[in-house]
Amino acid sequence: MAKLIAIAGEKGGTGKSTIAHLIGHGAGSLPHPIDAAVITTDQGDEPVTGQRRYLPIDGRDLKKLPAMLERLDAQDRLLIVLDGAAARPELDQLIQKVADLVVLPFGPSVQDAKRVLKDLERLPAAVALPNRWVTHPDVKVRAQRFLEMVPGERRLPPVSSLSRVDELLDGEAYGRVSTPLSRRAQQLVIELLHAMKVHPLDLAARP
Repeated sequence: MAKLIAIAGEKGGTGKSTIAHLIGHGAGSLPHPIDAAVITTDQGDEPVTGQRRYLPIDGRDLKKLPAMLERLDAQDRLLIVLDGAAARPELDQLIQKVADLVVLPFGPSVQDAKRVLKDLERLPAAVALPNRWVTHPDVKVRAQRFLEMVPGERRLPPVSSLSRVDELLDGEAYGRVSTPLSRRAQQLVIELLHAMKVHPLDLAARP
């Protein structure tokens, strides 16, 4: 059976799409690669293109999405990453039913921290992911209070602000950023699999 990670959250602009594609890229970049599919669900987005280390899928038609997920779930050793959309309660209901892990990205602001707390209440099995986190010492101290607003047991390690990560969504730029972003992408995948109590080799493609 496949494993499904859903990237969700009511607030827009938290980096759901870049996180979803970073996970897919990381899975395909591991020393023992994992087959991964990243499903775009936001009707305002175009599915990404180009040759990649994972498979991009168009899932914007929510009527067809459940059947698509059922087909993918039947595949052995597959990691499915569902790139959720903001303010889509019907999608969140589906996510709660099918996801092995729900991840809620949030940025270093009081607004994001308050919103992710509400999402954690609404999605009791979800975990928060601090995203685009600051690394400059002066700003990092101020941002620490936003981390501390979210309970540690429901929070993953922060993903720092990564240069050019948005280019993962660009078919022409992907080849230029794939190698520089691989190490952090691999680390993120391993952290998420650990949260699901899944060893990477359990999903790695058979030789």
